[in-house]
Amino acid sequence: MIAAAVFTSLAALTSCSKEARQEAAAESAAESAVDVVEDYCDVIESIKDKESAQKAIEKMDGIADDFGKIAGKSRKAAGTPPDAEAQAKMQEDMKPLNDRLAKAMPGAMGVLATDPALVKAFQEKSMLIATKMQEAATK
Repeated sequence: MIAAAVFTSLAALTSCSKEARQEAAAESAAESAVDVVEDYCDVIESIKDKESAQKAIEKMDGIADDFGKIAGKSRKAAGTPPDAEAQAKMQEDMKPLNDRLAKAMPGAMGVLATDPALVKAFQEKSMLIATKMQEAATK
């Protein structure tokens, strides 16, 4: 009888502990996503001429890698979303970043459009980032 009670208690603690770890992983992934999008904003905002565009494109590999790491954190969350407070904070933090991107992207695109090789490289890196973001969102 006592053994059964101990086993039940341990199972409950393990379950709670697992759920807490999954929720913490989900919150960590959300926080990391905000940080990586901020880095992406910095990269896009840095594009002022062909030279800065090339440097920005080179930095996009690191951003894609960072999204890959977020996918790993998401896997640890095992489908557990961040709690409502963490989700609200992430949405709040993302709004100004989306605004920054909307403001910076036209100028960056204007610079990139002056060189077809830059356009191609930017598109390839953007697809890599999109793939990693998709992996992070679906894992």
